[in-house]
Amino acid sequence: MTKPVSHIPGVKHGERILVSVIESRAHNGPSEPWASVPVNDHDLSLGFKDISFWQLNNYANHAAKWLNDNLPPASDPFQCFAYAGPKDLRYSILAVAAAKLQKVIVLPSPLGTGKAQMHVLNAKKCTLYLRPSSMADHIETILHDAPHVQVITVPDLEDFMQEAEAVPFIYPKSWADGRYDPWMVFHTSGTTGNPKPITMTHHMMASLDRVGVLSGIEPGIKDHFTHRRTYTPLPSLHLLGTAMALATTSFLHSTLVVGPPVHPSPDILVDILRYGRVQAGLFPPSIIEEMCLTQEGLDALRQLDIIYYAGATLAAKAGDQLTSHTPVVCMIGSTECGGYPMAMHDKRDAWNYVKFQENAPIEFEKRANDLYELVYVRRPGSPAPQIFEIYPDRDRFETNDLWEKHPTYEGLWKIVGRTDDYLALSHGDGLYAAALEPVIEAHPAVKSALIGGSNRPAPVLVIELYPEAAERNDRDGFFSSLQPYIGKVNDRCHDCVKLSNERIIIADERKPFVRTDKGSVSRLQTLNLYNDEIAALFD
Repeated sequence: MTKPVSHIPGVKHGERILVSVIESRAHNGPSEPWASVPVNDHDLSLGFKDISFWQLNNYANHAAKWLNDNLPPASDPFQCFAYAGPKDLRYSILAVAAAKLQKVIVLPSPLGTGKAQMHVLNAKKCTLYLRPSSMADHIETILHDAPHVQVITVPDLEDFMQEAEAVPFIYPKSWADGRYDPWMVFHTSGTTGNPKPITMTHHMMASLDRVGVLSGIEPGIKDHFTHRRTYTPLPSLHLLGTAMALATTSFLHSTLVVGPPVHPSPDILVDILRYGRVQAGLFPPSIIEEMCLTQEGLDALRQLDIIYYAGATLAAKAGDQLTSHTPVVCMIGSTECGGYPMAMHDKRDAWNYVKFQENAPIEFEKRANDLYELVYVRRPGSPAPQIFEIYPDRDRFETNDLWEKHPTYEGLWKIVGRTDDYLALSHGDGLYAAALEPVIEAHPAVKSALIGGSNRPAPVLVIELYPEAAERNDRDGFFSSLQPYIGKVNDRCHDCVKLSNERIIIADERKPFVRTDKGSVSRLQTLNLYNDEIAALFD
């Protein structure tokens, strides 16, 4: 019989420090699994072995001892340190260790530019940067102009994952005393400027624990991940990756399946899902789309109980191939807002639309072209959403996310872009590019599409092809097959913003679209790559 995860007698759900829950589970259910890792990273067919909560807590105690011995003395409370490393369990172990010591772990993206990383570190007054020896050269380049930042080499993962019982380090505060203390610092993607650091408190990281006991809550992510073996390729330097690794495992009793510390190819993903006995997955759309190109990948995904995707729009073809076999659900949120308050719906033919909880503190405000912006609002007497903990002086927060209603199903919404995706043309008119690009991406040869041409007299379509389509080098045949898709876009546009064959750029394989850590296309950076080609169309 599985243990309940909500409405447990004597437990104040939503008022538990996450690291204290880990310590409690290590003591009261020491053999309960936290994660499952490959027996051999190079041969996944040998199976996976579970890591218990006792082991996680013990590994974190080893890491806390190391931090205590190696970080310089600090006079200020909540000493912060940055960490960047490969996608392995050191992220989770160091995060738990930081909480035990009441320190703050800052998680910059190692793929970010030196300028972007320094912006995050300077904003948090962080002068300690931890990294493994394998990343010494990379981090040295990042910190080349920052001599005030001290670099400390982190031990190998195996040095933390010792089975010998460590000296215990126990988080010392009650919920009332520690809930608003800082714990982790994530940052926004920075695709429209410098990344913005977002400090997560223990209260914020307990949001998943609160959901189960709120009145009137409809089924959602809590129900899908509880007591299931889950997998995500998202790195733990992202809020969503860390939530999967620590919050869902601790509060929902899921088991995190962990793959090898490399970027997973479709073949590796098939083996992870099969030999890791994964039941629920959370993926970037680009990975789902790539897996759906092979029968093995398609079959592996279809075996899951549920598939969540996040970070970008999932191509219609991929979703349609999967949804007849298993539910496909869009998970939407942001570093600032956390996960949006969504509920499940049963309309399989509207898998790319979402339903919101009936009492969600949100409103949809009308914008142009039958699009609506999602706005968080503070409601007296209701729990304040995470965003108002970050901005306590506000009573409303405009997310910049643009949505459209389902044409027939009342209460279902599809995200189609952001207010900053608006493409202004030189004659004063314009269009919301992100709402139209998925129409082009429905073409089987198109991997990604962007509509650019800001401040030009007409829009420009930039297309990235799948490798096999690019190799065929059949430009005329491709343009011919693209016409119905362009027609569908133009049916939604008036004459001065229509697409044209004369303004299409096929991306050069030597200049692939720029992607974020989550796999979504970085709009501004990619369009900047093609500035010269766009300008040449109007010479």
